[in-house]
Amino acid sequence: MRAAAATAGMVSAAVLLAPGCGGSPPDRPQDSDPLRQASFRSLAAREFLASCPGAAARSETLQQAQRLEELKQLANRKGAARAVALGENDWAAVARYDERERCEPGEEAYGEAMAAFSQTLDTLARRIAEYRP
Repeated sequence: MRAAAATAGMVSAAVLLAPGCGGSPPDRPQDSDPLRQASFRSLAAREFLASCPGAAARSETLQQAQRLEELKQLANRKGAARAVALGENDWAAVARYDERERCEPGEEAYGEAMAAFSQTLDTLARRIAEYRP
């Protein structure tokens, strides 16, 4: 009886310690992933910019939106698409609950929102460049 119990204990331990068993996978992305956070923040800034009256029709807004798409393509080529997509998923999960004030009318408010969006894209670009798969 003791031998059977000991064998069962060893088998259980072997299964739990085997690669892929128990715990989380080693490549599990962390909520604190800087690239994931940068992706999230860029989308939050984009949405705030989009709330500015007339922002959608401005060429500067369209250029920055295109820059975001190019950065996502770069992330894909570097193998960082998953972290970027997780940031997008995080934003999609909380966006409907976003209760921030919307952009006020006027050129100054638009300029501030554009500068904030551009800065988040700069950060995103830097995080993509630093990414190591």
